[in-house]
Amino acid sequence: MVRRRYLELVPLAEARERFLKACGKLGVLAPREEEVHARNALGRVASREVRARIPSPPAPCAAMDGYAVRSADTFGAKPSAPRFLGEGSFLPVDTGNPVPSPFDAVVPVEEVEGAPGGIEVRRAVAPGQHVRAAGEDFPEGATLVLPGGTFTPEAIAACIATGNPRVWVKRKLRLLFIPTGSELLPPDAPLQPGKVHETNSIVFRAHVERWGGEAEIHPIVPDEPGLLERALKEALEADYDLICICAGSSKGRGDHIPGLLSRMGELLFHGVAMAPGKPTLCGIVGERPVLGLPGYPVSLWVSMRQFLKPLFEEYYGLPLEREGKVAGVLKRRVHSPLGTREFVRVRLEETEEGTSVIPLPGGSSRLSTLLFADGILEVPEEVEFIPRGARVEVELIPRGR
Repeated sequence: MVRRRYLELVPLAEARERFLKACGKLGVLAPREEEVHARNALGRVASREVRARIPSPPAPCAAMDGYAVRSADTFGAKPSAPRFLGEGSFLPVDTGNPVPSPFDAVVPVEEVEGAPGGIEVRRAVAPGQHVRAAGEDFPEGATLVLPGGTFTPEAIAACIATGNPRVWVKRKLRLLFIPTGSELLPPDAPLQPGKVHETNSIVFRAHVERWGGEAEIHPIVPDEPGLLERALKEALEADYDLICICAGSSKGRGDHIPGLLSRMGELLFHGVAMAPGKPTLCGIVGERPVLGLPGYPVSLWVSMRQFLKPLFEEYYGLPLEREGKVAGVLKRRVHSPLGTREFVRVRLEETEEGTSVIPLPGGSSRLSTLLFADGILEVPEEVEFIPRGARVEVELIPRGR
């Protein structure tokens, strides 16, 4: 049997542009919104401005435990000559209690002594002293969250405090992940001879949810064209923004995805000039974008970061997972094929001389290189090798908290 070749090896930047352009054309990037309870908005992106509907606090309230008083009644009070206030001239209050008119100040409890028929105030207070004014924190109409802003715990608390129990957020993108391969078993199934557990869906779901999307995992589909076609047709009938098919996009005998997409729709590219991740492909079927992701775990990870992460950044208008970069000295020569953008997993070590950058050995099938890597050394297409001792820049790998 003659093995298929890649349709073409498209430069990464061009492939990403084709993918994002197709998603935009098909409405994936169109602004959509939904209303949710503010308590459920953590991490969501605001689609509308949120303003204070009521002031916070809504009325003058005590800033300390003590007694609400008319400040003028305390003028001249001092420990050696306290002022007596009779019943009706004061109101016991705890921190946060309203301070009703005509009271305009609070005397701290430690400055007051009980007396027959009232209290003795041992220190004068000025108008407004120890009182939080209405709207002191947020006046009515104050802007709390701008469109495109992220709902933090503090923003949610401010929304609740100012009469905004429900807020409008950008709707999450919905992605379907279809794992393919006759050798795969569900993650919780007992291991069988000649089989491996399917784990790519775990990585896929975690990153999609971290980037602000929803991921649904399809049951494993064996390497049979008829079953793959049926799964894709069923997926097209559902309301997914993007369908992602994992594996089956390379040049093996069981890799049927390129032909399937060509037959059912339009293949935008098959093969990207990057490593890992060369088998990545993209097509349009039934007015729906379909992204073919490689089956090897490191290839999957790189492809997701190069295609899906920019998709979410474009949709939300926000940068995601910017962990920063670190400069260091390369401790081993790195070779890279010309014309290919390579993503080298590296480990960082701090020494007396500075930061050492140590490339990790192993191909795209070795999940361990991601687990133990500290960062990624990106080698441009025009660079064939980086010599040992060169000073390089490493992008740190984001880690969950």
